[in-house]
Amino acid sequence: MHANKSAIPLDSIIFGYGPMVPLVAAALGAWTLPQPWPTHATGLAIIWGGLILTFVAGVRRGYGFGNAEASKLREITIMIVYFVPAGLALVCGAIGSWLVALALLSIGFALVIVLDHDGAAKHDVPKHFARLRPPQMAIAVAALLALIGRMLVHL
Repeated sequence: MHANKSAIPLDSIIFGYGPMVPLVAAALGAWTLPQPWPTHATGLAIIWGGLILTFVAGVRRGYGFGNAEASKLREITIMIVYFVPAGLALVCGAIGSWLVALALLSIGFALVIVLDHDGAAKHDVPKHFARLRPPQMAIAVAALLALIGRMLVHL
């Protein structure tokens, strides 16, 4: 019996959903803990989100290097589409524009949902990304939106 190429491998489940835990914890902490914890949680979420989105950009580009079927032009373009909001979010976070940083990360992770799902059909990413990325990145987007909501409520 051959393995189902579209099944989500266990390591992708662990390493796919595991990195979303700090974002969820930050959102929960921001809403439930007293100051200064919401401030710390939000700042750390921006750093973590920027790191994860940058990593996802590298995964996308790295897969393009190793897969002859992948479109190099699409892979480079999409890597930049992920990398730029991640980098800008880190810069915005460093200068105190946290709402902008969280919005950029939310947009970046939402783009991963769409572009990696599409990329699986075009052989630009592993086939299981079509099933992994939507719920995985939806967790990130939801956590980031919760942080945005917390900031807006407590302006």
